[in-house]
Amino acid sequence: MWSFEKVNMRYDFTNKTVILTGASSGIGKEIAKRLVLKFGATVYGVARRAELLDEIKDSLGERFIPTPFDATDKDAWCELAKRLDSEGVIVDTLINCAGALPKFASVENSSSDSVAKIMEINFMAQVYATEAMLPIIKKSTQGAIISFSSSSALCPFAGVSAYCASKSAVRMYFECMASENKDIYVSSIMTGFVKTDIMKNQGASEKDARLFSKVCAPLDKTVSKIMRRLRRRKARIIVGADAHMMSFMYRCFPRFTSKLISKILKKTKLEIFSQV
Repeated sequence: MWSFEKVNMRYDFTNKTVILTGASSGIGKEIAKRLVLKFGATVYGVARRAELLDEIKDSLGERFIPTPFDATDKDAWCELAKRLDSEGVIVDTLINCAGALPKFASVENSSSDSVAKIMEINFMAQVYATEAMLPIIKKSTQGAIISFSSSSALCPFAGVSAYCASKSAVRMYFECMASENKDIYVSSIMTGFVKTDIMKNQGASEKDARLFSKVCAPLDKTVSKIMRRLRRRKARIIVGADAHMMSFMYRCFPRFTSKLISKILKKTKLEIFSQV
């Protein structure tokens, strides 16, 4: 009897209707593939670049529905929620995957405007999505809200003050929400460095990006681990050897760990870490 109940505690993505942000690339794109091809889910893929979403639809078929708009647009979220509700669509799962990593910079070399912008992209966009979709998700028999934080929410280090603040806000916001909601599964995901195109957004040279990718976790394995733990309804999901190391060492040796990570990044001698 115990094992039967435990199986039923799993979160099943089969035939679910999912709203997925950041669906056009990286982790979000890989999750979209798994949801459609493995679980037969219907995925509303949210991202700014309509042409990339259309390409994904061409490969995944009708179960992937391109939904092009900026995740920071609160009005767009309200309009989407109204449209889905009027069409009788019950959203089962919201996956907040969209985010951005700004260029590494010290607090002294960061402006309040740049901090506000990254907070809007990484944190407030998830708040807007959750506020708009929660009433619809509550109609599902197996509702879930899944949000991506980062290993930077587990351990601060030099050069990532705005990013660390935004991802820490995500972690705490949704961990508080998890404690408030017993009927909806709420999870926060914290990954370390993953092999995506994120270094191109840093203005890294091809050589630097190639060198950095050698220490990043493979995208497919990272998403496989995430999906397995989501199915087990884990409330906090830490993925990647670097993320686990940061979590453990910062809890035991906070000041030492922050300095150690900064030194490691500096020793790579990559231009993107010059202000770390």
